[in-house]
Amino acid sequence: MASVILNIKVFNLKENTILYIKKDFFKITFFIFVFILLEGCSKKVTAPGPPYSAHVIQMNSMQPSQNYSDAPTYNFQTGTFTWLQNLDQLDGNYFKFIFGGVLTANYVSGSLVSAKSFSQSKSLNLRYKVINGVVVPKDYSTMAMLFSYYQLDTIANNIQTMTGYSMDTIKQKYGKINIFFEPKIELVNDGSTIEASTKLNAAYAPGAHQFIMYQRSTLENVPLAANLQVVAHEFGHSIWELAFDGGQAPDCDRLNLEYAIRGLNEGFADMHSYTLTGSTNVLQNSINIENIPSQRNFSAITFKYDDISGGKADADSNSGNPCTQSFYCIGTLFANALFNAQANNTSPTYVQNSLTGTTGRGAFMTMITTALQATKAGMLNSGNLPDPSTIKFTDFCRPSPGDSNNSTYNGRILGTFFNSFLKQIPLGATRTQICKQLEDNFGTTGFQLT
Repeated sequence: MASVILNIKVFNLKENTILYIKKDFFKITFFIFVFILLEGCSKKVTAPGPPYSAHVIQMNSMQPSQNYSDAPTYNFQTGTFTWLQNLDQLDGNYFKFIFGGVLTANYVSGSLVSAKSFSQSKSLNLRYKVINGVVVPKDYSTMAMLFSYYQLDTIANNIQTMTGYSMDTIKQKYGKINIFFEPKIELVNDGSTIEASTKLNAAYAPGAHQFIMYQRSTLENVPLAANLQVVAHEFGHSIWELAFDGGQAPDCDRLNLEYAIRGLNEGFADMHSYTLTGSTNVLQNSINIENIPSQRNFSAITFKYDDISGGKADADSNSGNPCTQSFYCIGTLFANALFNAQANNTSPTYVQNSLTGTTGRGAFMTMITTALQATKAGMLNSGNLPDPSTIKFTDFCRPSPGDSNNSTYNGRILGTFFNSFLKQIPLGATRTQICKQLEDNFGTTGFQLT
């Protein structure tokens, strides 16, 4: 998933450290001056903890005056880490950071990476001062990793409310989750190896159950690793794997590598982010180029499946098509349908401005996550999946070669998914509303009834 920037410059001076953060997208310019006296050869002061406290970026709660399509604001304040146990190793109950190294992968598809192995990691070497018991980072890498860990902590504190899964359940299935910070990526294909330099994205590696924070880019506003919306999106992919694949996506799996299913996975991850934050505008705080944020802002879109068919979703960004984000466009339509079903349902009424409670966003997303658990088996047993050879999809260890030109084929995949998915939702107004919204967005081509 694409990233976010604050136009951050970190000046490490001999006498002090100045963090200058210009946040144009908030229409506010923050100047934060953290004066740290450096003591030449003195030893690093030990931070008190756990629990540890640090200067971090925190997302402000969405206000009643804001629309769901608005981007939230962020501010700097002291945050306390719930699950971090070893500050210098960034190692805690559920997450551990690994710096640098080489990640070998079979492919990169959107924000999903097929990881094979990892090697040559470096020491984290966090650089910080402790002022009145609070950790203050002294360089960009330390700052980004601390900020990222704090966002993961926030997600861990809310994940059971959002999905029905506790962090202990997730750990039992996945083990402790490693976060690879700025690794090199080597792609292995047909015996050859190439180095991939990837920026403007974060990623999740299904099967390995690890997260990747790519190298920062000068195009970023809020740093990618610090954006709660982006980190929550990536965590949503791990929940998709837990629900759709029972916690273990096979290395060579036809369904997960289908163009349409990759799109649905992205839409589910966007809903996961919105469920936590209350905003459907996941990307604007990070990047604002080539209409990407608006095309992915799923509560505000107006396009339908037919509008992105016939190759339009995979056309050049300057084509004028309403969405040119490839399979992400399918995900945006899926997320929009779920969002509208949540908004328009009358029995029970789901309260979109509340995360918690029996009718809050978390309750709705938990229902969606639960329905996903039996969806894959229903698809495989339906007898309705199209023949993959019709689009020359024969290597199930690589993403499908199909794209939005294969509108009817993709519609058959989508229809099989939707029919199986809807059967897992209890009969009633909620299921009726979700079905209606899916039919409205995908039409007879994208939602083929079986």
